[in-house]
Amino acid sequence: MPEPKLNPEDARQGEKGTPVLKILIVALALCAVVFIGLGIYGWALPDADISSDVPATAPLADTAEPTGITVTPDQDADTQ
Repeated sequence: MPEPKLNPEDARQGEKGTPVLKILIVALALCAVVFIGLGIYGWALPDADISSDVPATAPLADTAEPTGITVTPDQDADTQ
């Protein structure tokens, strides 16, 4: 039994045209809206390195009394 000859136009699984184009344009627009929304959200957040619990007059260096322990690069401070 010979195989039936199909017209290439009839053998397609889906149609090209405006419905597919409309879906692609709407999806791209939604992606743009989400991207802009996340940008605004990120811009509105405070910086992560600013903390409100550190006083403005905190010392810049350690002012504790020296303990007399010398740590070399080969040792940990916990093993002393």
